[in-house]
Amino acid sequence: MRPPRAHPHGDADLAPTQTQTRHPLRAPIAVDPPARQVTPRPLGVGGAPSARIFAPPSPQWLSALGVPTHSLLQHPPPTARMMCGGLSDPEPATAETQAIADQVKSQLEEKENKKFPLFKAVEFRSQVVAGMNHFIKVQVGDDDYVHIRVYERLPHEKKPPALTSYQTNKARHDELSYF
Repeated sequence: MRPPRAHPHGDADLAPTQTQTRHPLRAPIAVDPPARQVTPRPLGVGGAPSARIFAPPSPQWLSALGVPTHSLLQHPPPTARMMCGGLSDPEPATAETQAIADQVKSQLEEKENKKFPLFKAVEFRSQVVAGMNHFIKVQVGDDDYVHIRVYERLPHEKKPPALTSYQTNKARHDELSYF
């Protein structure tokens, strides 16, 4: 075993039972071999308190402090049904969904150049963007469905929802997905 390197500012602050180890990219640390206790050593100009800079802790340093490093690599469990940018799970339409669909009914009728006597929201999905995209499956006939995408702006813009895209000739079993 080779002897430990000397710290550029001296070893005066090391306890007599401690040795010093150094990683080329991390701050030097003082290690007490019997108890495996690790304490950070400051880097800086002349070791002055005003110039203390600490490097980020290494996994070895964290494990020596008793922090389980495997927990740092785990992702949190997916608890939310919606994430920013992703589509929510399909859900049965609500009164709010029907109200949003009703607000863009005239826009769809104008684009398709026909009237829809039946316009019932059946299912919806949502996507968080700079506002909200609503993907709504709408029943427009006995076995005829339309998928519409409605963009609802942020409240401070004070603008009504807008029909941004739609798909016709859909059936009840067709999946409501991004379009």
